[in-house]
Amino acid sequence: MEMAVDCLAGYLHTCQMDGDIIPSPSKLSDIDPNAVARELDPDAPLCESFVNMISVDVALYAKEHFQKSVKKTLTIPAWLNKAALEQGINFSQVLQEALKSRLHLG
Repeated sequence: MEMAVDCLAGYLHTCQMDGDIIPSPSKLSDIDPNAVARELDPDAPLCESFVNMISVDVALYAKEHFQKSVKKTLTIPAWLNKAALEQGINFSQVLQEALKSRLHLG
């Protein structure tokens, strides 16, 4: 179930970030688990399967998993540190902007 929530949250968050249209949820009664199993592996023997509802708060999930900040330690020359502090530069913001630029992320 946790993996299903991860998958759904990741998919919906990506759709939101990319501006894609999010499809309407399927009705549980419209899903044939045996047909899905055959689609995934036509040679697998049929076994007991079930359909379950998965829900997720995408904004909360994204905040906890995709947008969570992590602390990084870096080293710069003392003269550069002094000059940046004198200008009131936000080191975290500059690093984020530089990484996004280098990674072509906007």
